[in-house]
Amino acid sequence: MLQRIAGLALALMVAAPAVGSAQYFGKNKVQWTSFDFKIIETEHFDVYFYEREREAAMDAARMAERSYARLSRIMNHQFKNRKPIILYASHSDFQQTNALSGDINEATGGVTDFLKHRAIMPFTGSYSEFEHVLTHEMVHQFQYDIWSDGKPGAGLARLIAINPPLWFVEGMAEYLSLGEVGPETAMWLRDASVEGTLPTIQALTFDPYIFPYRFGHALMAYIGNRWGDEAIGALLKTTITGGIEGAFHRVLGISTAQLSAQWRDYVQKTYLPELRDRQTAASVADPLLTMERSGGTLHVAPALSPDGSKIAYLSEKDFYFVDMYLADGVTGKVTRRLVKSTFDSNYETFRYLNASSSWSPDGELLALAAKRGAQDDLVLLNDRGKEVARLKIGLNGLTNPSWSPDGGQLVFSGNAGGISDLYIINRDGTGLTRLTNDKFADLQPDWSPDGSTIAFVTDRGPDTDFNNLRFGNFRIALYHLETGRVEVLPQMEHGKNISPQWAPDSRSIALVSDRTGISNLYLYDLDDRALFQLTNFYTGSQSATAMSPVLTWARQADRLAFVYYSAQRTSVYSITDPRKLKGAPYTAPSAADSALADFAAARTDPIPGGELLPRRVTPVLLDPEPALDSTAQDTTTQRPEVLGGGSIYRTSRGFRAA
Repeated sequence: MLQRIAGLALALMVAAPAVGSAQYFGKNKVQWTSFDFKIIETEHFDVYFYEREREAAMDAARMAERSYARLSRIMNHQFKNRKPIILYASHSDFQQTNALSGDINEATGGVTDFLKHRAIMPFTGSYSEFEHVLTHEMVHQFQYDIWSDGKPGAGLARLIAINPPLWFVEGMAEYLSLGEVGPETAMWLRDASVEGTLPTIQALTFDPYIFPYRFGHALMAYIGNRWGDEAIGALLKTTITGGIEGAFHRVLGISTAQLSAQWRDYVQKTYLPELRDRQTAASVADPLLTMERSGGTLHVAPALSPDGSKIAYLSEKDFYFVDMYLADGVTGKVTRRLVKSTFDSNYETFRYLNASSSWSPDGELLALAAKRGAQDDLVLLNDRGKEVARLKIGLNGLTNPSWSPDGGQLVFSGNAGGISDLYIINRDGTGLTRLTNDKFADLQPDWSPDGSTIAFVTDRGPDTDFNNLRFGNFRIALYHLETGRVEVLPQMEHGKNISPQWAPDSRSIALVSDRTGISNLYLYDLDDRALFQLTNFYTGSQSATAMSPVLTWARQADRLAFVYYSAQRTSVYSITDPRKLKGAPYTAPSAADSALADFAAARTDPIPGGELLPRRVTPVLLDPEPALDSTAQDTTTQRPEVLGGGSIYRTSRGFRAA
């Protein structure tokens, strides 16, 4: 079970803005890069950025003001002073921040400092994903500002006296940044309902092994729907005089025990009836990497070799740290540990939340992204774990390499200045070529077997409008190498569509979509221009996060493997010739299927207060380059200072002083 590996899977199975079980502030760390920070000044924020992320930072400043408008209304609270937001172009840069002490792991998407009210985070390569993190951390700024009476550095004794549980703090941040319960949180609720592990509020408060983000999100969504979103702001403010329990009595008129029973009853009545119409992975596929076969509860980022004889993946395998393993591609029996990241400076992180590896066409080399020092490298390993080559890319970050069918090149998603694009590089590290160059998210590329096309994930489409900060859903698109044309596939307008994998004949593409509210396997047939749903799972095909790649297709063996979430763990299953699961072409739900149709029709979950969002915000750039903005003013370049003196840290049982 997930509970037995205290802290590990909790840190891995997180939403983008998750923070570790304890964040310590007040100590220097090694920096590989010198960051020359400048400031964008808006009405309510000082946004710190450095030159190479300037374009993304200007958009982030507008996002911050837009989120402030609705959060201020929901909380019935206004900042007295501008709050700092410190931006980094990539997670590698973020891990070097001197505004926080201690190591920042891969699962940390952002941090808000209680003493200074500073929100600190990296760009992710996707504006919609970044806005989720930004708004999540801004909710923490509101929480801390309310608890400290708007005085950074004050309110420590009050915070410790209130001792807000993580489900309250993080659940509020998730609900007010994501909105209604979406596919990821719903997956956790369905799984907990059928496994009999749906927690009470008391268990959420005191059991350090229960992950608070998803269940806290669901609880806050339940409160928002039943009592109105303003009740959430009222709860927060009332904790100052009544504590957590007193706040629920005064604002909602019930105790947390009563709320817990009513919420659990609602969840089980909502999700358990779906069991009769849904599948488990074992009903359509063969188990490959499971706790029983391979050890561990976490099996993510699978990569089948072309002949299907071996599979590389990431797992904790009964230990605490995530390493890369090699197993038999049929039985799942572990052959060896390919890379031990612990204490190896060549592999500081595998980017396991958003990345996967890829085998060369001859099955001899495995390509993966690995951080060493200030940047991510593209590493080529053999199946004995020996590093054959390390390609220095020179970008802020990279993920998801995929080989050309002749083995001479690789395509990957690269991060430059906080914006993701597709790049190609020769196997020997020469000839770096940028294929796309825009603000759209370009992620998870996969090179077609015939060599002509690259399938990838993108937010391109009519619903994305950067001028008005509107970001559409993730779709599957094709990059045609001969012409450079990008083609967004039809029937991708609903849900989140990720993890494209080409069929061996280049005539169809497997993908995962949550268009029905559950992440299932689909197949897009390029000849018929039709989409087919292959599975109808009860929980879903999801890896470490909602955006993690989950599919791998062994082209010679014609076997598709996927990650499946169930019983609070991730396993890998495989299907030989997945095309046999095709039924009739997929059609969107009709109006008669109201709940399903409502979900499919929505581009994103409704966000509380979203109807009040201002469409445009104009930040002022405080920088000695007046050509950028006619209202720009000169100012001394500033840096975030290192926190000193006392510190505060967040644990599973609340906030503590050190």
